[in-house]
Formats: sequence, C-alpha cells, structure tokens
Amino acid sequence: MNRVFETLERLPTSKECKFLPPVANYEKDFVSRSTTDTGLPYSEFAGDLNKSESDEREYRLIRLPNGLTAFVIHDSLESKACAALDVNVGSLADPPAFQGLAHFCEHLLFMGTTKYPKENDYNAYLSANGGYSNAYTDLEDTCYYFEVTYDALEGALDRFSQFFIDPLFTEDCTDREVRAVDSEHKKNIQSDMWRQYQIEKELSSKDHPFSMFATGNQATLSGAATELGVDLRGKLLEFHAKYYSADIMKLVVVGRDSLDQLTEWAVSKFSPILSKGMTKPLFKGHPLTEREMGKFIRIKSIRQQRTLDMTFALPDLKPFRQSKPSRYLGSLVGHEGKGSILSYVKRRGWATSIVAGRSPTSAEGFDMFKVTVSLTELGLEKYEDVIRVVFAFLQLLQSKKPQKWFQDELQRVSEIEYKFLEKSESVNLASNLANTMQNRYLEPQWVLSDGMLLNEFDEELVEWVQGFLVPDNFRILLAARELDVDFDLTEKYYGVSYRVDAIPEELMRDLRGELHFDELSLPEPNLFIPDNLEVKGQKTSAEPGAEPALLKLAEGLELWFKQDDRFFLPRGEVRINVENPRAYESPLSSILSQLFVLVLKDSLSEITYDAQVAGLWFDIHESVDGFSITVDGFNDKLPQLLRILLTTIKNYKVDDTQFEVYSREVRKKLDNVRHAEPYNHVQTNTHYLNYATVWRYSDKLSAFSLVNKQRLQKFIDSLFEQTRVQMIVMGNFAEQDALDMADMVIDVLGSMPLPDYARQWSRVLLHNPGSYVHHATMPEDANLNSSIDVSIYTGLTQSDRERVVLDLTSIIIQEPFFDQLRTKEQLGYITYSSDRKYSDGYMTLRLLVQSESNPAYVSQRINHFVRGFRKRLVDMTQEEFERYANSLKVKREEKLKNLYGETSRYWTHVCSGYYLFDKIDRDIANLATIRKDDIVAFWDKYINPSTALSFTSLTAAIWSTKIAQPSDADLEKYPEISIALHGCLMRDGISEPTLEAVDAFVQSLTPVDTEDEALARLIQALCTPAATVDDDDSEKATTAASDIAKAVEKISEPASYVRTALSMAIEQAQAPRDQPAATCNGDMSPLPLANGSAGEPVVGAHGGSASSSLKNIGVIKTPDGTWVFREASTFKATLCQSGAPIPTRPLVPKYK
Repeated sequence: MNRVFETLERLPTSKECKFLPPVANYEKDFVSRSTTDTGLPYSEFAGDLNKSESDEREYRLIRLPNGLTAFVIHDSLESKACAALDVNVGSLADPPAFQGLAHFCEHLLFMGTTKYPKENDYNAYLSANGGYSNAYTDLEDTCYYFEVTYDALEGALDRFSQFFIDPLFTEDCTDREVRAVDSEHKKNIQSDMWRQYQIEKELSSKDHPFSMFATGNQATLSGAATELGVDLRGKLLEFHAKYYSADIMKLVVVGRDSLDQLTEWAVSKFSPILSKGMTKPLFKGHPLTEREMGKFIRIKSIRQQRTLDMTFALPDLKPFRQSKPSRYLGSLVGHEGKGSILSYVKRRGWATSIVAGRSPTSAEGFDMFKVTVSLTELGLEKYEDVIRVVFAFLQLLQSKKPQKWFQDELQRVSEIEYKFLEKSESVNLASNLANTMQNRYLEPQWVLSDGMLLNEFDEELVEWVQGFLVPDNFRILLAARELDVDFDLTEKYYGVSYRVDAIPEELMRDLRGELHFDELSLPEPNLFIPDNLEVKGQKTSAEPGAEPALLKLAEGLELWFKQDDRFFLPRGEVRINVENPRAYESPLSSILSQLFVLVLKDSLSEITYDAQVAGLWFDIHESVDGFSITVDGFNDKLPQLLRILLTTIKNYKVDDTQFEVYSREVRKKLDNVRHAEPYNHVQTNTHYLNYATVWRYSDKLSAFSLVNKQRLQKFIDSLFEQTRVQMIVMGNFAEQDALDMADMVIDVLGSMPLPDYARQWSRVLLHNPGSYVHHATMPEDANLNSSIDVSIYTGLTQSDRERVVLDLTSIIIQEPFFDQLRTKEQLGYITYSSDRKYSDGYMTLRLLVQSESNPAYVSQRINHFVRGFRKRLVDMTQEEFERYANSLKVKREEKLKNLYGETSRYWTHVCSGYYLFDKIDRDIANLATIRKDDIVAFWDKYINPSTALSFTSLTAAIWSTKIAQPSDADLEKYPEISIALHGCLMRDGISEPTLEAVDAFVQSLTPVDTEDEALARLIQALCTPAATVDDDDSEKATTAASDIAKAVEKISEPASYVRTALSMAIEQAQAPRDQPAATCNGDMSPLPLANGSAGEPVVGAHGGSASSSLKNIGVIKTPDGTWVFREASTFKATLCQSGAPIPTRPLVPKYK
C-alpha cells in the first residue's frame, strides 16, 4: 500500500487560531534536584499542583534528564502499588503497509527483555505478588500499566522499565502474538461498536491516517510481510526504535514508599531510556474534509439497535482546557430535562437516549463533535424529523448566545466535586494521569484537576466552536438491522454492509432554513446543587467502625446504619431492597419487572437529570427477590431525591407511548442476547446450571406474547401490596436521618408487611459428584469462536478455612494458566482462571477459554493443564508460596477507598443473610495458618481428578456453527480425545477422514509411541490423497494433493494443534478404553459439608443410580465416564437446592 501522510513541520500558533494558548512551559518553576541515595540528577516542579482538599496523597512532578516527565505519588494507606507509562504514539503512526503495527508492538513489548529474557517473567512476578498488567493502543497513545503489592514495587518497576530500554521481540514470540492480535480482531468482528467505528474510519479522508485499520490482523501483519518479502520483526524493531523515545513518554508511579524513594526508582530505572528528539508525528489536515461532509451513511447492524449519529468536524479543542467549550455545548445538547432535545423526541416515541459531546476518537490536530440518538422503531422512520429537532436546538443556542449562568453552574458543580473528591483506584489514577500529561497545552499546575475543573468562561470561544455545528459541516450515520435499502458496499475487515448517499436535498434545505419548535428551550436553574456541605462526623484517633448498626428489625423492615467515620466527606448512600416474590416468579413476571424498571426510569429522567448533573445518582433494577434502589452522592438533597423516586414508583400509571417504546426495547434486548460473545454465553449457561431460579432469554422470549399494557399495570399495582424492605443508610447522615428515611419508605410505599417465611431466596443447586458437560450451539451463525467454561467444585463457601485456601489456589494458578493456554498455545484471546463462590453452596475453581479451536480440544487442553499442575504445586518453593500468601494478605488488608466501596462491602453481607461483617478478619487469621502442604492437600481433595474421591466438575461448552459438532451417537461412542483430534485435523484442512477412522487410529496408539512416530503414521493413514479423492478425477486429485500437502506441512509444525492432540492421545493410551483414567462415574459419595467435615450427604434425584436414571432424560455417558447433556433445564431439575442462610450472629436491633 503506497500511501504517504503529510506531517506538520511545526506546531500551530495563535496566528492560525487567535484562541490558541501557548504550549505549556515545562522549564518554568522546575528546579534542579538530585536523588537522595545515588545523587542522580532530575528537576522538580516547585509550583502549586492544586490538588483536591480531600486528597491525602502526596505528589511530586519531576523531569528526567532524558526528557521523560513523571509523577511520583506517595499514599501511606495504599496496600497496592502501580505504575503507568504512556507513549505518545498510537495507531495513527502505523506504516500504511503494516496496519495494526502499533497495536502489535503493544502486544509484544511484554515478551521478555535483555535483562529479563524469560517471556513471562514480568507477568509471573506480578502474579506472584498479587498483581496484573494491561495495556491499550489508541489513536495517538499506547499506555502500559501494572499493579502489584506495595512491597514488590521496585522489582516490578525494574522489569517494567526494561521494556522501554531493551525489549527482545523474539522471533518465536513475534509469530505467536500475530495470532493473538488476529484472535482479538476476530473477537470484535460481530461487535457493532467496532464495525461502526471502522466504517467511520473507512469513510474518512484517505489523505489522513485516521482512515486506516487500527487493530491489525494476520493479513495486515504477517501476511503483508510475506507479500512484500520483508521481515515483520524487523519492521517492528524499526517502529519501536523510531517512536519509543523518552521525550514523548509520561510516567506515573504510585506507592506506599516515600516520595524520595519513589523518585529514586523513577530516575534510576527510567533515565536509561533513549531520547530521540520529538518523535511524535503530527499529521496535516482533518479526517473529515469537505469531501466527507454532507454524506448519509447507512449500515446494517448485527444487533437489534437503531442508532443515529450526527458528526461535526471541529478543530482541535484540547488546547482550551480552561473553559472546555465542548463540555458546555455537550451539556446543553445532551440535556435530558424539560425543553431538551431528548424530552421532545421521547414524548413522540422517537428515541430513548441521547449522548452529545466531543468524540473520543479525536486526536491532536483534529476533533469531532457527535450527537448520538438511540431511536425507536418509529424514530427510525422519523429520523429526518429527529435531525430537524437537533438543528432547531442548535439554532436556539446560537440565537440566545452563550449562557454564562449555565457555565457558572457547571463550574460550581465541578468545584464541589473536586473539593470533595473521592479516592479512586491507584491504577486508574496512574493511567489517566499519564495520558492527561500528554496534552502539550496543559500547564503543570493544572494536570491533577484537568479532568474535572472548569476555570473560566470564554464567550467568544464558545461562539467560535458553535459556528462549526452547522448543516454544511456534518454527516449522518444511520445503523439498524431492519434498514430496507440496497447495501452496495462491503467493508474489508469486518464485512460490514453499508451504503453512502448525499444527505437528502429537502432535509438540507430545512436545516439551512429557520427551524423553531415551541417545546424546545434552555434548561431551568438546577435546584439540586447542594447548599449544605457540612460534614457531621469528627475525625478522631479511633479506628473506623467495622460494621453498621442494626437500627430496626420488624416485620416488613430491616434497617442498617453507619455514619461516616472514615472519609469525612458530605456524601451519602442509601440502598434499598423492596422484596416481593412476585417480581421473579415466572419468565413473564421477570419481563414485566424489567419493563417496569425501564418505563420508571423514563418517567424519572426529566425530573432527576439535574440531580445527576449536581452529583446525585440513582439506580433502580429488578432482582430475584424484588427491586433494588440505590441513591448516592452529596447528602444535602439526597432524601429529597429519594422521596421523588419512591412517589413515582408507588403512583406510576402506564403511559401508552412509554409502553409501546419500552416493550419493544425489552424485546430488542432479549433478541440481542443471541449476539453475545461465546464466553458470555457459557458464563450465562454456567450461572443457569448453578441457581434454581434463573430465567433464560429464550424462556422470556417464549412468554413475551403475553405482555400487554393492562397486564403490566395490574402487575405493578400488585407489587406493593405486601413487601419487605431491607435498607442501609451510610455516610454523612445522623441516626435520626436514617430512621426518618426508613419511615418515609414505609409510608410512601404503603405496603402490608411480607412475612419472613415468604421471602424469595436465591437457591443454589447442589451438584452430585462426577464430570458433567453441557453442550450448546452458538445461536448466532457468524461468530467464528467457541468457548469452554470449566467449574471444578470444592468446599462450601461458608467454610472459612477452605474459602481462603481456594483464594490462594486461584492466585497461584492464574498466571501459569494464562501463560500456557493463551501465550504459549495461543488457544484464544480470552483466556483466564478465577474462582466462584456460591452463597449457600459450593465454591468452584473456574477455567475459561474462548477459541476458534473445537471445544473438545480446548477441554482436553484445560484438563491436561489441571492434571499437570499438581507437580508445579509440589515443586513450588517456600519463598514462592510466601509471596503468594503475602499477596493475598495484602489484598485482604486493602483499605477502603470511598463510601461506595464501604457500602458495597456491608450490603453484600446483609443481603447474603449471613451478616459476616468480620469475614476479612477471619480470612486473615486463617491465612496465617495455611502452609504449602495445605494447598497440595486441597488440590488432591477437590481438584485433582486422580485423587479427589468426590471429584465434581461442570463444563459449559458452546460450539460455533462453523465447527462440526459431534452427534449424541458420537459422544456415546468416541472418547473426547478422538473428537478433539478429528476437529484439529479438520481445522488444518484435512476434512475427509471420518471420526470413526480417527478413533481407530487413536486406539492404535501405545504409551511407547513418540509424537513424531505417531504423526508420521497419522499422515500416512489419514492424510494422503488416495485416502480422500477418487483417482478417476485427475484434476481434482491434483488439487486435493496440493491442499493435503499444505495441510500436512501445517500439522507438522512443532506447535501444531494436531501434534499436541497426538501427544495427549499417547498419554491417554496408558488407560484402557473401558477404564478411563482420572474420571468419576457419578455414583461416588458427595462433597463434604462445611469446614471439610463429614455430614449428611447432599444427593440429587439421580444419586446412587445415575448410570440408569440419567440416561432416561437424554443424558449421555461417554467412554471417558463423563455425562453430557444438551437440555439444561431437564438436567437441573434433578438437582437438590440449598436451604436459606442462617445468620452467623444474633440480630438484635437498637430500636423496637
């Protein structure tokens, strides 16, 4: 691809734009310093950093001799440390011949350095010390970041810094990570967000690099290198050498260590990064020129969605950080209150939401302003009228001139938010700050507050920016599945069908003319901006309280309260469960509950939008036991907002337009579930198979025909006849405030109390010992991926000691699992392990992979990993074990950062029914007693199928329609390894051998066979043209022979899936077919009860005679001893359920 993009030789000045401020001065107010220990030079900003009054962290802004700018941040309360480094180069810098190279560089950078050559050394170190790493590539930034326990920061920084000094980019890793990038791209192919973004890029100016494909895939990377006859690794090294320069890097380090120590590490470890001068390319022009404006783009979406996008080309607005004109305009155009665009179109049933503001796909040198409207079916027909309404409002803004009072409100809210800023996660702070520092117009003293504060109002600047929001400077994108047009174009990388026309002339005439709608108006003053910001609690030397107080426990009400004694901010949070079993008693009830929540939020939007602008947030959602209400933010007017919510809930009457719009929205959401990613589907199926009452989207779709307005109203009226209110009040409130709000809830709802025995608990299913596999087919045909979610059941969640052992086991296995299956074997981009803890039930170790490989093969690889991991546990050194144990201890000791986190912790324990407020103390106490041998014993007791007497596993597998799925007869006749090998052969182009032939070959293998011998025999037996083609057709035979030769070459590669499958088959040849190794027949005694003690067995309906009874309901027993089923509802109906929770403490209320 012979494309060259012009770059700027110098930065723009105020001569080109009179509003343009000067570039930030990083020489002024910087003073020379040297590090305390080694005397290395650096400079430090001596000015005021204007940090928030509530921010207790300490900050130091420094510049290294190589030009790298860094923030070091001391946090004495932080148990985790982290760092982020942002390189000011991204996909815009991709060579046109190698699109996706910047993203590919991000993938490969972590794969070893000269100092630490082992490819997983970095991630292994982080994992062993309770950490993780990640990175992202944007248009003009590539940001790398990690988190680790506070005491392991120096080792992490030493490894991290080497990636920017001397990375290896080894040949082997280069080849494998191309597949990872390709897998990531394929994961996104069915995503409407990625598809639409690529259309926007495709239809931008070909003279600007924005038009290129940013993610990259096999074709644009290794394929392009092969086509051009060049070395991809060489191109990667060129890219890194050219752009990865210290002068365009921004570093942030956060830790518990002193500022001097953090400075020492930052200077000593990152000063060796080479400075190559200003290497960031600045491209001429704008992605949207006159040629791209005035276009009407229609695309066919995958999901049921109807999106109207209006995009305006703007000059770069990042320099104007003091007044942020795009925030002013976005707040007005995207307003949801009375007189707004959204209010107008919602009343007519045309739309459900609007988002307006500066586009996130902007970069230095250009900006875009977007107005995105989510249309209804009627709105899709009326899209031109929606556009007219938007332009009528833009004309209204221009006629009224910029409103200083509105900017003053935004400024007042920003000042309050910043003054009483809540603490955020350190890793988010680091990555955001590193990126913010890249704005060359941002003065050092404003870096910390840039994301929040508005400092001035520039009326002339706002008018100038408004001048770009005109009909001749925009284009339309309309996306929907049901668009009935001739899509005459297809996008290359995602296969998007689209069409481009000129915007209809009649519509353009209207937009250029005068538009006026009486209902449109500017917002009224915001009455929810808090007045009283006094903090009720007083700081003392005492430790914060460890649990909330139970104020009331009466029939129909459970009230918990805790005044803020930790953060001392004028913020509060109230959470309420309004329990009524009717809300989720059937699929129809579940639909009606969901619909009620949507129409309720719609009714509240105009009233509550100002509250949200003023820092007060609410949420209402349906749950298994009723409805949950959350209100949080500045406490001053929180009770006022809560009363509005409750009154609206209680008195709601179904509106015809709302019902029509949102019943279709619910149906649309249910239809869209089928387009979810395979890994989402298997997680949903696993959830369904572990809880007694869960309604699937298919269950709801079957009942949807029963939904009508009258039934919805009757359902709503019945919801509040009898209720039980469970409530917690947290934050800047007095005890009486909590009691008053509880009385308000009870009074407004006016319900009779629901007896405790009528409560609807979420019951967990208790699985019998054995290996169970659920097979499903992807409901969406186009997805190339399948997925496997393996759950291995361990002890009960309420077993304090075993809960901690599982936590520790999960930490130990996490990185090795990812490294083996994702990094080394490249099974799929999405690969991870974790644990699940089912309240009132068992815990599980969870292993998930999404892959283009057939699920049988992936299942075999996961099982192979599990079988081999015991040795790794046994060989683990004491030092390694102590690092893992320490990382868990640090995680448990982590301080609460904000009121939301504290409320969530207590609310989880309240809703569980166990009230285990001292869970963390128990975990830490148990952790101190656990040794390495306990991990091995736990593994043998539950996870190792060769030793676990009650081994229990459940695998949810979903097969892509692109992969041949075994029939019931195949599953009953052939072991999984034969099915896996057959699938690998088909994937690599050898499709003729039957499963029966492959199984016969597998049966012929012996334990003494070598992999090479087995491969040679397999090629001779199953991969010859004679075995697949009729000799009478010579032309076909020649073609087939060529194809087979290519396939044989592929399967002969050292890391081929076929080779790996053969290796597993040889291992399994040691076990006779009628006595499978490491399996369970489903008739074993069940898992022990709490604390590992023996108890009454938990046996389902098929306990004891599984061999005969399960077959009667269509469950198949495989030669491996695994039970396979397709109909999940029939299988789960045979299982026992957990009982209701028993509190771990007496519940004694303060007040009767």
